[in-house]
Amino acid sequence: MGFFPFGLLSGLAGLLFLAGLVLLVFWLIRALAGPTSGRQVFPATAVATPETPLEILSRRFAAGEITAEDFQKARVLLREPPNT
Repeated sequence: MGFFPFGLLSGLAGLLFLAGLVLLVFWLIRALAGPTSGRQVFPATAVATPETPLEILSRRFAAGEITAEDFQKARVLLREPPNT
């Protein structure tokens, strides 16, 4: 090991060089594998659009939350133009 400070530093430098080499190989493998390999990609069409009031009403009627009479009344009210 030679003199104490230089022997210790040469061993540490060897470990740092080995760690750098391992990181370089890891980076090279990931770079060659491609941009999306091993990663989950979410489609851009996953953005939900808000429901219109008539769509909400129809969904509630289909689920049985409201009666046919309530559905008809609400649909008429929603289709009327707003009073200004």
